[in-house]
Amino acid sequence: MALTKQPNAINRGNIISRLCNCGNTKRPSKPGKCGSVEVEAPIKHPDLAIYSQQEVITNGGTPSWNSPDITTNDWGPFRLKLETNVKVRNISPTVAAINSQVHFFTSPFGIGTRKTLKLTRVVSIEAGQEIELNFPLDQQTLKEDQRVGVHILLEHPHDEELLNNFGSQVHDGSYTSESGRHFTLEIPVVNDAPVTRQIQLQIMPTDLLATISPISHSFGPNEQIIAVLTVTVPAFLSGTSGSIINRDVTVVGKLNTGELIGGVSKLLRIDN
Repeated sequence: MALTKQPNAINRGNIISRLCNCGNTKRPSKPGKCGSVEVEAPIKHPDLAIYSQQEVITNGGTPSWNSPDITTNDWGPFRLKLETNVKVRNISPTVAAINSQVHFFTSPFGIGTRKTLKLTRVVSIEAGQEIELNFPLDQQTLKEDQRVGVHILLEHPHDEELLNNFGSQVHDGSYTSESGRHFTLEIPVVNDAPVTRQIQLQIMPTDLLATISPISHSFGPNEQIIAVLTVTVPAFLSGTSGSIINRDVTVVGKLNTGELIGGVSKLLRIDN
């Protein structure tokens, strides 16, 4: 994940746990102990969370870059809202997340495009609670491409799990009455690194007919290409203006090592 301004790294000590070995006793056992070894209660921490594409992939799921926790666009036509709405949770059942940092980044539409830190907010979230935050977009951003990528990074020095701390919203949307039932979408793909890297593109499972070209490219340092996504809506998916069918196609970019570079989702409202 390339950032033009990197927030401070999380400094967190290791959580020390003691295993109970009842076969090795050196002192008389006591009530509430296992054999002779005292069992130390685990340290409890807050656990900030947002829909994380990396977490979904790690757990064997199918990610979408239409995040359920980040709302950026209105429809009819597909356009940016004046403010981006973000849902942030503390999924720890017992410990509040005091003075948590919520970092708001934007990027051009595409895979691997450079992220720019726009705003950081400090919030406190009670155990088991969810809050909503609004991040205003500047006038220059609102005037440009309406498919701006939004990325949220959550930080707390004692966070329990870091895998669910980063999530993105990078998408394009249209009605089939606007785009047609067969169309192409140009997707910028960027190697935002000073070294040569091979990036592979993959379409996530969908009942739409979709191809991406190229499926792999050897990028020079900081090279950008345009990948072309071709989508056809099959005949069995037939909607109307009063009965719209929602579908999407998601393209994911990864290195040969499996490291996630990014992704985009094409949202389609089938109304014909």
